[in-house]
Amino acid sequence: MNSVFLPRFTMGVDACKSIRDFLKENTKVAVLYGNKAYQAAKPYLDEALAEAKLDVVVSQNYGHEATYENVEKICQFEGMDQVEALIGVGGGKCLDTVKYVGDKLNLPVYTIPTIASTCAAVTKISIMYNADGSFKDIPKLKQPPVHCFIEPRIICDAPLQYLWAGIGDTMAKHVESVFSARNDELDYASELGIKIGENCYYPMLRDGAKALEDAKHHKVTPALERVIQNILITTGSVSLSVDPAYNSALAHALFYGLTVRKHIEKNHLHGEVVSYGTLVQLMMDKQMDMLEKTYQFNKQIGLPTCLKDLELDIHDDLSDILEKAESNSELEHVPYPVTKDLIYQAMKDLEEYGGK
Repeated sequence: MNSVFLPRFTMGVDACKSIRDFLKENTKVAVLYGNKAYQAAKPYLDEALAEAKLDVVVSQNYGHEATYENVEKICQFEGMDQVEALIGVGGGKCLDTVKYVGDKLNLPVYTIPTIASTCAAVTKISIMYNADGSFKDIPKLKQPPVHCFIEPRIICDAPLQYLWAGIGDTMAKHVESVFSARNDELDYASELGIKIGENCYYPMLRDGAKALEDAKHHKVTPALERVIQNILITTGSVSLSVDPAYNSALAHALFYGLTVRKHIEKNHLHGEVVSYGTLVQLMMDKQMDMLEKTYQFNKQIGLPTCLKDLELDIHDDLSDILEKAESNSELEHVPYPVTKDLIYQAMKDLEEYGGK
């Protein structure tokens, strides 16, 4: 038996006002947020919550990191024992934390993403980290958020780097899912998800550079809206549809490996690092046509194309990174064994490639 949850979302100007259509008056809610995210959303959110006539019994910062320790703290916030629904306002780490709290307390979760950087606003997993910022694990949740409210003006006004990194993360989804599912007989949901995943890649090649330029000038345009929806919704649709084994592969495994170096989490964004891993995977798998397209696109918008872009060198001792990547659960279901030696060779080949 297979239950499939596809994303439910409202996208557009004043999307937050549709909260009143999904939550009954006087529902006791906890609004959990990142501080910067809340300030960005406040002009739209305060009015929406007032119109919906919700009873906000908790309004708190979620705690800065997606850790189990933060989850425990949130569960102990004063008033949480009265809460009937959670509203998460922020980026991926905030929303992943709120989703896990909802899962633990059996409360429905509603999300308001303030950046378009990952698909965390609609998925039923949480990516959890250790207190030092290194990757810990990916717990699977009972269900995804009930509804996602996307106000493009908030995302358009956010720092451009998040949209930039989100494009990189989204393109990886198609590359990884097709790779992980290779040679398998797919059920309906997985086949649907793999097909949907094409929109994580090809529209980005078409719209990505223009969307970044539009966002730079704070202009909400059709190209920008398409890119936002592909980052938040299309990627999430793949994640929610396919067998979990097809959700990722080397691009994300290498990201988690790279997080053992503290400067990666400190100086670089998730999707930025993943986009480098996408190139490594394509090189390893000898998908040279797609490698060329992706490499040239990365170069066009400034995403990484070599280790130097991540403050590393191929001649460094990378054994800790490679060991963490090889042992990552994202490589448990791939069409052939992906070893440390294979990853390292692909990284070396990429250094020499240069978009030939």
